Amino acid sequence: MNTRDMTLSALIAAVIFISAQLSFPLPFSPVPITLQVFAVLLFPLILPLRIALTGILVYLFIGAVGIPVFAQFGGGIGVLLGPKGGYLLGFLLSTIACGLLNRQWPKASLVRNILIGAVGLTIIYTTGVLGLANALSVPLGKALTMGLYPFLPGDLVKLAAASVVALSVGRRVAHQFV
Repeated sequence: MNTRDMTLSALIAAVIFISAQLSFPLPFSPVPITLQVFAVLLFPLILPLRIALTGILVYLFIGAVGIPVFAQFGGGIGVLLGPKGGYLLGFLLSTIACGLLNRQWPKASLVRNILIGAVGLTIIYTTGVLGLANALSVPLGKALTMGLYPFLPGDLVKLAAASVVALSVGRRVAHQFV
């Protein structure tokens, strides 16, 4: 990995950190609304998988060792093992899936970006809701009420926004990674 790739990966981690702090707590859920979904869906659509993946791994690693980069300035392994941990794992798995799909489906279009992002969002919600249910020992229905339904409308907007931004930015940067 060259200096440019390492710098981009660090910038990805920084953007995810900033988007995590733009959060709105919900009184009925330990999971706040953040802008992280936008960033997590955007980067694998515009950058090579190795760079997007390194960025999310850096973010997760520095959070796991205790630096307060997770939502609401959380940090430490306890966050990864708690109610928010499934979503954080979902960010990693979503980045991998979206990056692989982006590579396999190289002709960019808005529909393609939305479909790839929908796969990523599904992964985030699946791991997130299952992790929430497990961490809080609540039934799946309660976990859906706490960790999916209130988030879905906003996250669909973030998915659409990331898809549009990726289409515009991706055209400008694609030639740099050939």
